[in-house]
Amino acid sequence: MKDITVLDVLHLPIMANAALKAGQNGLSNIVSYVNVLDNYYDETDSESTPVNYGQNLYLTSMAYGVDNEEYINMLIRHFIDMKVSALCIIDEYLDELPESAYELANTHKLPIIFIDSSTPYALIISSIMELKLSYHESELHENLIHELVSSPCKEERKLEIIPLLNKNFHSYIRAFYCVNTDLSSNKITAISNEVYLLNKIRENKFALGCHYKKGMLIIWSYRTATNLSSCEDEIQFIRRMLPNAVIGISEMLPLKKVDEVIVQASMASLSGAHDINGTVYFRDIGLSKLLVKLLSNPLLEDYFNELYSPIAEHDKKYHSNLIETMTAFIECDLDHVKTGKLLHIHVNTVRYRLNKIRELIPYGRSSLDFTQTLYFLYKIMKMKALT
Repeated sequence: MKDITVLDVLHLPIMANAALKAGQNGLSNIVSYVNVLDNYYDETDSESTPVNYGQNLYLTSMAYGVDNEEYINMLIRHFIDMKVSALCIIDEYLDELPESAYELANTHKLPIIFIDSSTPYALIISSIMELKLSYHESELHENLIHELVSSPCKEERKLEIIPLLNKNFHSYIRAFYCVNTDLSSNKITAISNEVYLLNKIRENKFALGCHYKKGMLIIWSYRTATNLSSCEDEIQFIRRMLPNAVIGISEMLPLKKVDEVIVQASMASLSGAHDINGTVYFRDIGLSKLLVKLLSNPLLEDYFNELYSPIAEHDKKYHSNLIETMTAFIECDLDHVKTGKLLHIHVNTVRYRLNKIRELIPYGRSSLDFTQTLYFLYKIMKMKALT
């Protein structure tokens, strides 16, 4: 099961007004347990020592630290020795700690979080436990989805799996596969607010959201197959929480074809054919439908290396920017002038670099062969960056 981190906890609705005071670099600390310490701690008294189950998030009012910097620092040091995940302080008695305590926490990557005193311990604990259950449910759903799409799934088994994913699905469905991406480099980045997004999707009892491969899969269901082409509301919902995501969107199909919409959305997202906003429909990916299916084929990998390696080696040796120029040339619709303006180089430099690529790779015989080869290489590069 995916580990819950301090950052995940901070994204919970109940933590909306929480204030992170120190330990920013510890937000990736894993939270396995939640514990409470409100008794007086004496390092010489073993009975007052906080229980350590490992990877605890501790809740405390730190009442005994009022006007007592020495006590606060002693307790912080003990939490550090215990490798506590984070310290959440209810602001009933304190709304700040001494700078010395913050320095300790920052040095040892211990997040210190202040929470409003009106927030009950029980509600915080139950919210974190619900989060753990949500992650567990998402993992179960991901396993079922892999079963649906990884091998031929018999019709009777498919009918068993569908209600396990969501028993409230309507008759028609559309899938959205989202990978959080740096659109400038086309590289996948982690979905930092995955927890919040999953919880928002769960509010719609006719939808499903779960972690899938390197991104997130969302399936919306609909009563009828009307308005087939429009899904702007769903896209805007995702964009509000994942502004940098590449979103692959399937066709709308009958519920029994759930495996097909999942594959379509994944293929669209990985096709590298997204628009400037990072959105791509399966119906628009053209040749990429074939390339995505061949992506794990050794023959395609050999073909890619045969083209890419000599160009990359030349770039590494001579700092020649051939890959950058080829990419810009394709994205500028094979226009030498536009490519030069984009890269701030003379149009003759563009032609020189493209001719150098022509010398380095096997492309066939004609100029059309060369252009097609560059396009194939570009498409494979884009898809490999997203896998």
